[in-house]
Amino acid sequence: MTVNDLKATPPEGAAIWLIMSGTYVGQELAFELGQLPPAMIPVGNKRLYEMQLDTIGPNDRVYMALPAQYTPPIEDLRRLSERGVQIVPMPEGLTLGTAVVYAFNYIGAGNTPARILHGDTLIRDLPAGEDVIAVAISNDDYQWADVTVADNIVKSIKTGPAATNGADRLVACGYFACSSCSTLLRSIIFAKGRFIAGLQEYANQRPLTASTVEEWLDFGHIQTFFQSRRSVSTARAFNEVQLGQYTVRKSSLSNAQKIRAETHWLSNAPAVTKPFCSRVIDSGEGPEGPYYETEYEYMLTLSELYLFGNISRSGWTRIVSACSDFLEALASVEGGETGHADLRQLTNNMYGRLERFATETGFDITTPNHLDGKPLPSLMQIAEQVQARINLDEPRKQKVMHGDFCFSNIFYNTRARRVRVIDPRGYVREGDFTHFGDTRYDMAKLAHSAIGYYDLIIGGRYRCDRLGANAFSLDFESTEIRTWIADVFGGICIDGQYLCSEEVNAIMTGLFLSMLPLHADRPDRQQAFIANALRLFKERS
Repeated sequence: MTVNDLKATPPEGAAIWLIMSGTYVGQELAFELGQLPPAMIPVGNKRLYEMQLDTIGPNDRVYMALPAQYTPPIEDLRRLSERGVQIVPMPEGLTLGTAVVYAFNYIGAGNTPARILHGDTLIRDLPAGEDVIAVAISNDDYQWADVTVADNIVKSIKTGPAATNGADRLVACGYFACSSCSTLLRSIIFAKGRFIAGLQEYANQRPLTASTVEEWLDFGHIQTFFQSRRSVSTARAFNEVQLGQYTVRKSSLSNAQKIRAETHWLSNAPAVTKPFCSRVIDSGEGPEGPYYETEYEYMLTLSELYLFGNISRSGWTRIVSACSDFLEALASVEGGETGHADLRQLTNNMYGRLERFATETGFDITTPNHLDGKPLPSLMQIAEQVQARINLDEPRKQKVMHGDFCFSNIFYNTRARRVRVIDPRGYVREGDFTHFGDTRYDMAKLAHSAIGYYDLIIGGRYRCDRLGANAFSLDFESTEIRTWIADVFGGICIDGQYLCSEEVNAIMTGLFLSMLPLHADRPDRQQAFIANALRLFKERS
């Protein structure tokens, strides 16, 4: 699928939606995300355009302006196509006003009603009706369009210096509904291609109603981006996460011991690891179970950057170096024990979880499998073979172990060039809180994101078909940069062990088998985990 497959076609008379995302984000955001059109920036586990489309509704005809030189990833082309969105490729160097004129002429809109949404804007309570603009109160010092209103009718709209109207400004917040597209375009041309001046000219001919919205999120500036994304949070099924103005509060009744273990690990982390760890501000026992609070991190997770960012190779090289720095800090602190009880315990869990998965789903873990037509052993045989590749006999010193060092638990500070980690495991055996474990397990958790494509599965950026009871096909949204990322992460070496080593990869494959029953609410995801474990076993056999 290509952009041309989503080429715009003439409309049939109803209102046309145009998401204006025809340029790239500003320099500050590009430093964090890479070069992306605004509608493509990550928000939680989605791109912004997906949330915009949820507010627009499924039955409207939607067009999205994107830079002509930008090629959306194949998964995004598929998702846009499924939702009926057609792409308008935009030339470089246009002002907002001339871009709007170009886009509607490209579409062939005629005199139909037109609705414009800025690509960096999410309004959850979009106003209804025609000849309406969305307005909101703002005290930010940005050069937004200030609006003067009398009896809900726009008297003036103009772009002036920041804070023109004092501390609280009434500003246009990125949504404009006009009953006549042709009148709007003539007005913009009359205003010499200036969009806001064109709206003023339109309002002189057709009065515009100012509709105040309460749920406006702006992602177009570095500060508003991080403030806005804070309100779009995701939490796993076993815990409750509450976001305050400055803190994140995590609690759980059903997984009380996990919360206590995380609290213990973060609160008592060795000094050398503290610069990398989220800081516990408060903890205790409450009606919602044990809890702890950490400072809210105004950073992006590696999962968001990996799935949705457009980071350069030099940027990812710095990220890999930062991950290696953390692992080295962990490995610099030795525990008082030797042996492999922790890793043996973790790998032995694989068998119990496979049996639990078989009992719950009826999947035969003793029957041979097929992936993309290639015969492979049963899941139980694969579990036995990968465990046999792990050295569990030679004694080795225990080191500090995070226990869940995967992309979704790693924030990256671009300014400090340092990672910040959350959600440590904090135990190996139930009830035995500890900081110590086997470094290879942390390396395997990192590998299952960087090499194992875990985040692509969680993000739904793959295709997996079940061709028979134990036969699958699997295809990932593969890009050149992701192949390169896997190779660079694979070169991380801690205590003489490489991330791409046979042992680490064996543990990583086992992780996908172990997590099968933990995703009982998503049979599609379980199927992908099986196919991916088969892929990893096949590639490394």
